[in-house]
Amino acid sequence: MEIIETLNNRINKLLKEHKKLEFENNSLNKELLNLKNQNDELTKNNENMFLRIDTTLTVAKAKSE
Repeated sequence: MEIIETLNNRINKLLKEHKKLEFENNSLNKELLNLKNQNDELTKNNENMFLRIDTTLTVAKAKSE
């Protein structure tokens, strides 16, 4: 009987740990998704900035000719 009780306690601890890790995993996945979205936005902003710079240089070159 004592062995069963010990095993049940271990199982309960493992189940609690599993739920805790599952919650942590979900939180990390949400954070990762937010970081990916932020990275995509920054990449888009950088591409737009490069386009503006390129346009400005093209206009400046055309004016100087």
